[in-house]
Amino acid sequence: MSDVVMATCYGASNTGQLAGAVATELAREEGYGLVCLPAVAIDKATGLDKVAEAELLVVTEGCPVMCCTKILEEHAGRALDVSVEMVQDYGVKKAPVLAYDEEEKEQIKRDVVHRVERRVREKSNQ
Repeated sequence: MSDVVMATCYGASNTGQLAGAVATELAREEGYGLVCLPAVAIDKATGLDKVAEAELLVVTEGCPVMCCTKILEEHAGRALDVSVEMVQDYGVKKAPVLAYDEEEKEQIKRDVVHRVERRVREKSNQ
């Protein structure tokens, strides 16, 4: 089990691809993992169990539609520990292209790690 389980958008826009790239790169690091969001959406035990067993549940959303959050709320019933959204949190302008800025991705990735670390500290002080 990963300590931090991430659910992410991989939508058909720059912001969805950016959100997915951030989560995918973090999932390659120790303590982070990805959940298959479609498995959660069809109530598959492998996805639901991964979400239920996570120490922290992190969502990287591509845009204000918040598809990942809605799927998790409806099917997993689990509160999010950290949630970021590319447009509102980082000012990325959504466009119907699959390219994103690498430097922006690295900045967002660092911010997500910072938010996760802060949440871990908060939980350990409870």
